[in-house]
Amino acid sequence: MAHFIGTAGFFQEERAIKRRERALMAAIAFLGILECAVGFMASRCTLLILAIGALLLVLGMRLFDRYFDREIRRARVEETGAAGEREIIPFLKKLPDTYTVICDLDFTDSYGNIDHLVIGPTGVFSIDVKNWKGTVAADGAGELLLNGKPTDKPQVRGFTARTMDLKERLKALTRLDPYIQCLFVFPHTYIEARWGTTGTVLCVDTDNLVSLITKPNPARTIPPTDITRLVSAANALKNLAGTTVNLPPPPPNSSSH
Repeated sequence: MAHFIGTAGFFQEERAIKRRERALMAAIAFLGILECAVGFMASRCTLLILAIGALLLVLGMRLFDRYFDREIRRARVEETGAAGEREIIPFLKKLPDTYTVICDLDFTDSYGNIDHLVIGPTGVFSIDVKNWKGTVAADGAGELLLNGKPTDKPQVRGFTARTMDLKERLKALTRLDPYIQCLFVFPHTYIEARWGTTGTVLCVDTDNLVSLITKPNPARTIPPTDITRLVSAANALKNLAGTTVNLPPPPPNSSSH
């Protein structure tokens, strides 16, 4: 399975639920230990201690439950806001472990965010997920049509600009010049836009996403040392959006793309 950096809320609800389950199991274990202790020291005093301990445990669990409920609700809000991005993660998880997926790269001083950036031996892929319904086609001038009508803004041009901005940031941190393949991914849309009709951006459905990414292409092949540096730089950009990060200089004789 591919490695993930930032998951756009996808695992947050799952983690919050697991934390709540662990807290509940710990509370049950504590109560069991307390009951065993009382069994060995049966007296009015120990029974009172047990009653007080049980009461405090119940009150504490109610407070914990409210806290975890807030976390779960917050995660669900984030997931709803990123429904399309979240939906393709199960497909990206099918990538081999030689790939890294960086989710939701957002720069306040740029044109917008990149939903997912995939880095692996077959290249670097910038992914924009379109949670559209209907049919997507090319307009003959390199842009997209949704159900035969122009979209609210130039999708191809905007996505290309965001990806080029990301590429410049990666170049500044790594001194590499990787080719980044732009992919529009449509989970629920019939695609009539053929390759080459939307410039350098490819339109793909979720069923063909993994095979497209893993298909060898000599022009995009990246050596392992460069993959490590690109992932490190992308991780830095993910954690420090809009901040200049000084990475170690590349080793001599390192290839660039």
